[in-house]
Amino acid sequence: MKYKLYTVVISAAILIALFTGCRQLLEGANDPGFITTDFEPVEEIVVSSPVNGDIYEPGESMQIMWFSSFSSISNIDIYLYRKSVVKRTITHNLANQGSYTWHIPNVIDNSINYTVKVVNSNNPEEFNSSGRFAILNNN
Repeated sequence: MKYKLYTVVISAAILIALFTGCRQLLEGANDPGFITTDFEPVEEIVVSSPVNGDIYEPGESMQIMWFSSFSSISNIDIYLYRKSVVKRTITHNLANQGSYTWHIPNVIDNSINYTVKVVNSNNPEEFNSSGRFAILNNN
């Protein structure tokens, strides 16, 4: 049985883009007093599922979902962590389509401290982790 707690995540890059666009509309980009700020877009991955408090059982399917603020990430890797230790590679070099269904193994340690980490396959410095979730065998 899986329980969901939903949260909304807004990327900082998206907020900056919205703020900059609104400022240009309100103040006018052709205004000689208009101040522009050059910034380099930062690729960001946001994991939207699983979220804090989700509970899964061994043998269930888990929908892992993420999005990237720009579409330049072509492939991703997904890892299962327990606390700060990598427990397994869920998938490697997967086409970045924003979701992956992971079939939780029937034999896995019970824990309330799991997270998944979604990583850009081409740049391991670009990553993000899910909220903490549990995998508990209720039998």
